[in-house]
Amino acid sequence: METLIAFLKYSHITAGVISLVSAPVAMAAAKGSRSHRLWGKIFLWCMVYIFVSAVILGTYHWKPFLLMVSVLSFYLVYSGTRTIHQKQIHLGKGVTWYDWTVAALCGVFMLAFLVWSIDLMVSGTNVVLILFFSVGGLFSVVTEMKRYQSRVESRHSWLFNHIGRMTGGFIAAVTAFSTNVLTFLPGIVQWLWPTLIGNLLIIFWIRTYRKKLDNGVRITDLVQLNRQ
Repeated sequence: METLIAFLKYSHITAGVISLVSAPVAMAAAKGSRSHRLWGKIFLWCMVYIFVSAVILGTYHWKPFLLMVSVLSFYLVYSGTRTIHQKQIHLGKGVTWYDWTVAALCGVFMLAFLVWSIDLMVSGTNVVLILFFSVGGLFSVVTEMKRYQSRVESRHSWLFNHIGRMTGGFIAAVTAFSTNVLTFLPGIVQWLWPTLIGNLLIIFWIRTYRKKLDNGVRITDLVQLNRQ
């Protein structure tokens, strides 16, 4: 068992390093290009492996925050990837039963952690970070479920959703790196700087694309849809 745990630990770290490299490369590449899709897939599967290994390691050593971040990052990347195939969600197309299933399971997980963290806080245990991220995770699930039922979205909302959620998954990966490597930073700073900076970048990128589209730029001039 210890051999398996050791393997999972080091392979988890390796996948984490690869994810930290592949995500920025995908972000820098032209949206929808071969390079963007290749590095995006590498990032996706690294995050899937990180999720699986983190669930095992987090349960075995009981590291609740590791579990929290792994589930949140997985759901963000999963839904961010799936949104590419949901360009006609406003017409009721693209959402599958497994999209609902994954969302429901992640929602139950986040809700359970939220209730647990509130109980610990009432008992005097400081688990504010778990509380904070469980609220964020639950919000992420609920907003995606609402999007599944929406019939009033703009035609290009899938692009903004993809940017926000894939970047959100990267923020979670950077958070894990920060708390394990950047230990010279104050504790709360280790946890929160990726979220603060990452969310500013998400806002900037989405506003940039939205402004271009509102000014008449065609989506095909921004995203290579024919290659997806």
